[in-house]
Amino acid sequence: MKQVLILNGSPNGSTGNCAKLITKIEKLLKSIVKVRVVHLDKLKTNTSLINELKKSDGVLFVTGTYWDSWGSPMQAMFEDLTEFEGTHVFLGKPCAVFVLMHSVGGKGILSRMQGVLSTLGFLIPPMTGMVLSLVSQLAKSGKNSKHKKDFWDLDDLNAILGNFILALDIKIPWQSWPVDRDNFRSVWLK
Repeated sequence: MKQVLILNGSPNGSTGNCAKLITKIEKLLKSIVKVRVVHLDKLKTNTSLINELKKSDGVLFVTGTYWDSWGSPMQAMFEDLTEFEGTHVFLGKPCAVFVLMHSVGGKGILSRMQGVLSTLGFLIPPMTGMVLSLVSQLAKSGKNSKHKKDFWDLDDLNAILGNFILALDIKIPWQSWPVDRDNFRSVWLK
């Protein structure tokens, strides 16, 4: 059975909206793949996270929107895992991104995060990103909205997770560009 890692980048960890979305995702995936959830706000060492990433066949990233960016635990993870860019830890592993927001800013975060993930080496299958917002949920609940299909919704989880699951079987010998793994934290400004 394939192994999927879900990373919760919210500072609210297991108590916020991201955790509620993760519970819904877990229910949809439980009979298809083995799921492991890591709440990054509780992570003590990156060694355990690196081991989880190595074991995973694909990764789902979940974060809220915090001042036009992803959660600080997600940012810390990206910074700490820089040295693994283009390695077997990430290279060619399918991923999907879920961003939650109250009203604005989420689409920019989704696009930026997918850019970071691609640079690290992840494979981003089609239609595997979404921004779920309080505003869109309120708009969709309106009786007279003829634009309901234009908003991301929990129903879209099926398509997103379906594409992600299909990509878990893609095996290609991807190549990586050269990366300075020894001096990436060096001070270069004189």
